[in-house]
Amino acid sequence: MPRGGKSIPELPFRTWVLTVDPDNRVRIPIEIRTLVPWISPEDSQIDCVGRPGPSGGIQVLPLANHLREVQAFAEAVGDKPPTESESPGKWIEVARLLATFWPIVFNIEATRISITLPEPSRRAQQVPQSGGAVVVFGFGSILEIWDALKWHDHVRGMAKRKAAAIAEALEELEQR
Repeated sequence: MPRGGKSIPELPFRTWVLTVDPDNRVRIPIEIRTLVPWISPEDSQIDCVGRPGPSGGIQVLPLANHLREVQAFAEAVGDKPPTESESPGKWIEVARLLATFWPIVFNIEATRISITLPEPSRRAQQVPQSGGAVVVFGFGSILEIWDALKWHDHVRGMAKRKAAAIAEALEELEQR
């Protein structure tokens, strides 16, 4: 128990600051399963994909979810591929996003989950190489892995406008 006899209440979200090992793996504590429901206790391995996160880092999701999105998009495109003049279109932006993904395998062990950070996202400096620090963020179906410095820059920006950001978030949640 922390000093003063007060404990921190259990939160629906959490971060971990972890070091990338020499094999470019991150070892996430198994407790993340209590926050991210798609990480099932029965699985020993989960096929996932990583893709650029909406605010930074990479967002990790089950491969099946990614394939559903791609399938729905491909069906909507049908047999008519885009032309050069359609390049600025919003639907082409979605194609760019869906095309930018990296296979990731979660190996679930007794006390941790081991994942190897994808080489293309390391080269693109979305996540660090061996020896670097990452922040893992879990909240509902959201699992993100960030370069630790970029994460802290991002949240520092939010901290500068904390009161307004919380008010905006609560308003958004009311409309959810």
